[in-house]
Amino acid sequence: MNFWATWCAPCRREIPLLRQLRTERGARGVEVVGVAVDFREDVLKYARDIGLDYPLLIGEEDGVAAADLFGVSTAFPFTIFADAQRRIVAVKIGELHADEAAFILDHVEKLNSGQLTIEAARPLIRDEIKRLDALRSAGEKS
Repeated sequence: MNFWATWCAPCRREIPLLRQLRTERGARGVEVVGVAVDFREDVLKYARDIGLDYPLLIGEEDGVAAADLFGVSTAFPFTIFADAQRRIVAVKIGELHADEAAFILDHVEKLNSGQLTIEAARPLIRDEIKRLDALRSAGEKS
């Protein structure tokens, strides 16, 4: 579940990745759901203009209330990853990158197949996201 807004540049940048993930991993049970926290007319126009092809919820004030439930209503974009039992496995705040998505989804698959427990998956994912963020930040500074 990806929370985004039309006015958010990182949100717009990650949409092609989300579309790709849905295409490549859909047969393995991955579904992308966008939650647009924006004005309905703006979202519908933007979605139509770019050909957004995954399920989309639009929640102006309700979208903010839903984001509040995850404790990150002031940070966009953010993505919630859940397992087959609908347990939250990871929350990625900020723009999602392909390496992060692959790592998280690979571990969700291991969790779904019983190869990994949720207690083991969460810290592995958290630590890898921190590592990848640090590498990305270091690369931007050089």
